[in-house]
Amino acid sequence: MMRWVKWLGLAVAAAWMTFATTPAHADYLICNKSSYKVYAAFGYWDAGQKAWTSEGWWTLEKGSCATVYKANLDQKKYYVYAESVDRDYFWDGNFPFCATDNEFTITGDSDCKSRGYYSINFFEVDVGDNRDWTTDLTD
Repeated sequence: MMRWVKWLGLAVAAAWMTFATTPAHADYLICNKSSYKVYAAFGYWDAGQKAWTSEGWWTLEKGSCATVYKANLDQKKYYVYAESVDRDYFWDGNFPFCATDNEFTITGDSDCKSRGYYSINFFEVDVGDNRDWTTDLTD
């Protein structure tokens, strides 16, 4: 009996150490809570590249979510743009980023046209000190 208790204690301690030392992983999600099927894009400051970066397109069915940034959020501001598939509804703002009609990751937010892209206005999301965030797209 003592041997079993000892092994159980060691197993619990090992499991605790494994999970306690694993860093928490946080993400940025965009969820489609609208009545439309939408395409979404995401913009952020890339500290490694020292440049603004835009990525897209994620196709979001009604009621679905997409992880658009797979890391702890280390900035206070992120940017989102979305449009309904039929282009009748938009979620936009005042912050221009480069985009293209196909899947993209674009470094830099200026001179879009001369680089073969177009500019669209994303809306700003202030995540504060949060390390993960979800933006809900609603009607």
